[in-house]
Amino acid sequence: MDEKKDLKLGKIISMLRRAKSLKLREVTQGCFSESLLARFEKGESDITVEKFFVILKNSNIYLDEFQSIYNDYSMDEEEKFRTDLANAYSKRDIVKIKEILKFWESKVQEKPSVKYFKINETVIRIILVMAQNSVVLKKDVDFLMNHLEQVTEWGRYELWIFSNCLRFFDDNSLKYYGKYILGKTNFYQSIHLNQQLVIRTFLNIIDTFLRRGDLIFALKYINYLESINIQIDFFYEKIILNYHKAHYRILQKQKSAVNDMRKCVETLEYYGYKEEAKILYEEIENL
Repeated sequence: MDEKKDLKLGKIISMLRRAKSLKLREVTQGCFSESLLARFEKGESDITVEKFFVILKNSNIYLDEFQSIYNDYSMDEEEKFRTDLANAYSKRDIVKIKEILKFWESKVQEKPSVKYFKINETVIRIILVMAQNSVVLKKDVDFLMNHLEQVTEWGRYELWIFSNCLRFFDDNSLKYYGKYILGKTNFYQSIHLNQQLVIRTFLNIIDTFLRRGDLIFALKYINYLESINIQIDFFYEKIILNYHKAHYRILQKQKSAVNDMRKCVETLEYYGYKEEAKILYEEIENL
């Protein structure tokens, strides 16, 4: 923002300020001049990143909320890619997953020095393996683990990597990273989309520990999600948590809990999660 004017950025700030009936002085609050803000809104001046965050704070606007507006309320390319991939996996659409994988393989060939192209390619390859019930390559898991170990402060991207690939991590790594995320939960919960991703990550951790028969750690994360009282806007996640709780009871030899698992799946099916329900029905039959 210091080196290059962004006309759209200033225009959106101006629009939001006026929509909230805020005066220039109410947004700057003495942290910088009102005239600078006015010039920025007109595209006549730049502001520093620090001043930009002052504007958001004093306007009660979250960063991801602003980004959504900046992108004209549409998903950016990266978010769309992840959504398409998640939908393809939920339907076990092998053709679609391979199509997405081919795209990122071409990106890696074009620019092999761009690390995140290679990371995306690797994550997709692992997701394809899961969809096909095949065998994951150790080198792929090691590559992602090495990346996560090098990142000292995880963001949404690292959570996405971990959440999709954690079932192939060994127990020690799974427990270590799970503990790390627990320690950062308050930070993640300040943004709605991050909160959802964290909840889904813990659900994947629970599922993985249940599959491995580690009931102690499965219960640890079940209790954690119970304690944070998942909100109703995370409907799917609440149902899946109840599904895992019933699965936990089955592993404790409470056979009647299978009915609770079926009720959870029936609820998902009723509310339109038909592909997800189909897979869970199959899982119940294989217990």
